[in-house]
Amino acid sequence: MAAVVLAARGFSGTIADAQCRAVLGTPYQTAGGGGLFRQLAFGLAARLPAPLAGMVAPPLRWLRRALRPSGPDKLGFELARELAALDASGADALLLHSVSGANLHGIAMEELPPVTLLVVLRRMPAEMAADDPAPEPVPALLRRLSGQYGPRLRLFADTEALATEFSALSGLAVRPVPLPLRVPPILTRETAQPPHVVFVGGARAEKGFCALPALLGMASGLARFTIHSGPVGPEADPLVQRAQRALRAMPGIELVETALEPGAYNALLVSADLLLLPYDAAVYSARSSGILAEALALGIPAVVPAGCWMAEAAGPGRAVVIAPGVAPGAALLEALRALPHLTLSCRDAAPAWRAKHNADRLLQILLDQH
Repeated sequence: MAAVVLAARGFSGTIADAQCRAVLGTPYQTAGGGGLFRQLAFGLAARLPAPLAGMVAPPLRWLRRALRPSGPDKLGFELARELAALDASGADALLLHSVSGANLHGIAMEELPPVTLLVVLRRMPAEMAADDPAPEPVPALLRRLSGQYGPRLRLFADTEALATEFSALSGLAVRPVPLPLRVPPILTRETAQPPHVVFVGGARAEKGFCALPALLGMASGLARFTIHSGPVGPEADPLVQRAQRALRAMPGIELVETALEPGAYNALLVSADLLLLPYDAAVYSARSSGILAEALALGIPAVVPAGCWMAEAAGPGRAVVIAPGVAPGAALLEALRALPHLTLSCRDAAPAWRAKHNADRLLQILLDQH
């Protein structure tokens, strides 16, 4: 099977065993963009006293969404052009592994060649309605696409709960698919002394980054901490900027403030004895976490929020959950006390997790006609 990857115009790398065409200019999730107004407003808010900064941040986030540039999404136009150039036909499949509501609307406005359209929904419906929204609700948009494409449209989601939710809202069949993990071998080394606790994935409010200073303060001296924030500029959420400055001032914490290439990311991940993932359960809900999925495949336990896919996927044997209304630091302390048991359980369960979540199984389900 020949594979062609349609990538963003700025992409200059290569992809093994695939032709790569850097031709797409349409953005995904543009609500995170910067701009002078955002930099000034968020930068000033980040310098306010803590209680006031917390009060100002939510309305600033709303205003940033309200004032973002809007215009017709061009993904459908670009895909129609590129698929025609490739002479795509009914024997071909187009995989959209992550889409916004605006992207889907752009596709609905165009007539694509008669390919099979494989759409993986990875965000909560409410989130898709808030960030890069379509002019119509996502469930109605999915029904419109179903009317256009008929059996050539296949809908998927990367968790069972998310598939169930989209299916109930749209009235269409939405199948769960596994995560296409590709990670190093399962860890067999001894736990470091003191244990190495890692937060990886970047400084975002929904990932609980703002809670890290208080959280790590509760476990000071009990572990070695590495926090990967990536670059945090004046356009970042004000509370994220405050947390970044607090972490810089804390002793005994390695703060990684650059983006990580795949090799460096994997190296940091496999160096962890415990992953710290204090995500916002209300935001993530049925969403997957690729970082947790990779940790479970490596045999690394984690601290995760209760009441979402992350807690369900890990289960009590491989993670300690942050209970609602309880300080996340308490869950970190519990995880450090139970780390030998958690590590053993995680490594025992890792082979079964890998057998379920891998690229081969994903491809089989995507191309299954039933």
